[in-house]
Amino acid sequence: MKHITLQIVQHLRPGGIERLVLNLLRFSSPNHDVYVVALEGEKKTAIAAWPELQPFASRLFFLNKPKGRDLNTVFKLRQLIKRLQPSTVHTHHLGPLLYCRLATIGIPLTHLQTEHDSWHLQDTKQRLITRWLLKGTNIQLIADAPRVAEQLKRHGIKVSHIIINGIDTQHFTPGNQLLAKQLLQLPNDKVIIGCAGRLVPEKGIDTMFKALVHLPANHQLAVAGNGPEQALLFETAKKLGISHRVHWLGHCANMRNFYRAIDIFCLPSRQEGLPLALLEAQACGKTVVATAVGGIPDLLCPQSGQLLEPDQPEPLARALEKGLAEAKTHSENNAQYIRCLADVRTMTATYESLTH
Repeated sequence: MKHITLQIVQHLRPGGIERLVLNLLRFSSPNHDVYVVALEGEKKTAIAAWPELQPFASRLFFLNKPKGRDLNTVFKLRQLIKRLQPSTVHTHHLGPLLYCRLATIGIPLTHLQTEHDSWHLQDTKQRLITRWLLKGTNIQLIADAPRVAEQLKRHGIKVSHIIINGIDTQHFTPGNQLLAKQLLQLPNDKVIIGCAGRLVPEKGIDTMFKALVHLPANHQLAVAGNGPEQALLFETAKKLGISHRVHWLGHCANMRNFYRAIDIFCLPSRQEGLPLALLEAQACGKTVVATAVGGIPDLLCPQSGQLLEPDQPEPLARALEKGLAEAKTHSENNAQYIRCLADVRTMTATYESLTH
């Protein structure tokens, strides 16, 4: 018997949640058909901005929701659910949860909701809405890391399952650093620190800039990602006098090359869930220095990784120097650690087991 699952997200722009959902489609078993619904945007524009979506175009649906709440989007989603007749809907974060709960009134199906972080629940209104939407016997709440589950419970929200995010550990592997640097046009004679993610305040890239000031001149930073804070970060780098030490790579179509090219990976985030970049970098053999937020401590290799508090530039610089001194000795340990704990095939099979 075929099981049909509808993955529902806010949008389909390159990001951790969106890549995870795409993996759930890509690695689904033969008896599971997976479709992805984005509340916002339209297909042609999304694929142009993120070509990785193209092979799955026939499985993608866009509802083109305008800004703010929109009742018409609820009707569009309900019509799509009636047409595809899924046995399971799987929502990610509050917006998709709200629209899906309204769209499925009176429609019997299994509902999975994955929470990828909990910091938004500090807002009383969002916390009360989330609790209300999670009421009912047909919905199961999943946290993507043990610490995320603990944080949800502290907000009075019961977690049904913990399913660790997974990546393709057969794709993200250690490789030739010199070749990767050449492909990304990064200098061979410099120490390269890597940061990746949307350029938003939560990612703390500005803290990494301030840390770079305290590092030797031959230490440079490669930043993979785009976002609304890019112009402000350009200005910050200029004011700190480090513009010539920052490589802006934008959206990297091949993140494996990025991780292979760098010497160490840094996650200076102020807020997180369980970022896929943490898993991908370690799977490529890289030591990670990160902040102790969200689910990061759960999947940071205990043999090599270092944790510190957000917004601490000088301690971050010292941690990076320590990590760089030991990085090469930990490469295989880092990769093996992620292969054992966070493979996408295990994650997909676990999610599929909840749809039976």
